[in-house]
Amino acid sequence: MIIPFLFNIRNKVLPLHKLTDEQLMERVSAHDDDRAYDELYHRHARQLMGFFFRQVNRDEALAADLLQDAFMRVWASRDTYSGAAFLTWLYSIAYNLCKNHFRHEAYVMMYEEEVKITKSEEYVDDFECQLDVESFDETLQAMLQNMPPAQRMLFSLRFEEELTVPQIAKVLDIPEGTVKSRLHTLIVSLKNKLQHYGKL
Repeated sequence: MIIPFLFNIRNKVLPLHKLTDEQLMERVSAHDDDRAYDELYHRHARQLMGFFFRQVNRDEALAADLLQDAFMRVWASRDTYSGAAFLTWLYSIAYNLCKNHFRHEAYVMMYEEEVKITKSEEYVDDFECQLDVESFDETLQAMLQNMPPAQRMLFSLRFEEELTVPQIAKVLDIPEGTVKSRLHTLIVSLKNKLQHYGKL
């Protein structure tokens, strides 16, 4: 016999703010729970807005449109949510929206190009530790705005959104080795252009 007190503890419903992203999305998926959906929006909308804002050269109106499109797709795809890490899934949606927006030959060629790895992964890690965005923010921001969309996307996912290589690989749907090689190429390019600031 289960003591009623213990039964109530076991079946206590946690408040939404204490649920994980994945638990919230499962409620959205299983029960069309709009309160759980709203909680996910409030948790991630500001960060995702910043991501879109940087990708579209600080066009606030366009970034806002993409943000709304992203969460509309979250809702529209709720029945197919498989329980994957919600943040990675969300950025996969965001990436695809950006990809569609910037669909042109140069963008496609950037992601089809295979780049040879000439340095070890430790080289990438070393640069990440030394990169100090704040010390030359204006120059770096100008460089990012002039980057091809594909490179800007990669920089943003790794250094601004702080996704890991495996997470980026899932978002971009490419092998981890390709992510590493493209990161290496991007980092070398940044180092060369920013070398006048001193040894990085």
